[in-house]
Amino acid sequence: MPAKECRKGVVGGTFSLMHRGHRHLLRIAAEKSQALLVGVSSDEYALARKAHPLEPYELRALSVLLYLLTVDPSLEVEIHPLDDAYGPAHLDSELDCIFVSEETVPGAVAINILRKLRGLAPLRIYAVELVTDEKGRRLSSTALWSKRAHSTHAQSCA
Repeated sequence: MPAKECRKGVVGGTFSLMHRGHRHLLRIAAEKSQALLVGVSSDEYALARKAHPLEPYELRALSVLLYLLTVDPSLEVEIHPLDDAYGPAHLDSELDCIFVSEETVPGAVAINILRKLRGLAPLRIYAVELVTDEKGRRLSSTALWSKRAHSTHAQSCA
C-alpha cells in the first residue's frame, strides 16, 4: 500500500441514510489519511438545516465508523458532533487535509481563512466529485427521504 498523503484528515456531513455518495467521500478520505476526524452533524444542527426526517446522531455516527473500518481497519477514526459549519476543523492544529464534495469547497476555503486568523496552517483541500444516480442526478439524502416517503404513501394507498 502506498504511503498516505495526509497525517490527519477531516471530513464532515450529516450522513443521513448512508448512500454511495457518502461512502465515496469517506472512502477517499480514509484511503488518503493515516488518521481521520469525522464531523457528524448533531441532531439539533441537522434538524435546523434539513427539511426531511433524520436518523438519530448515534446511528449516523455508528454507520460512518463501521463503514470506515471496512475500508481500512487500521485507520485511526475520531468522530465529533458538529453544531456549526466548521466543527473542530478550524481549531485542530494536527489536521493537514480536508475532504469535501465539489459543492462544499467554499466551506473548506472559509475554514482555511479561519485557520489563518488563528495562526494555523491551511488544510490541503481535496474536492471529491459528486456521485450521481442512473439519471445523472446528484445522490442526496433529501432525494432518498423523498423517495422513501412517496413509496410509503403509495403502499398505504394500495
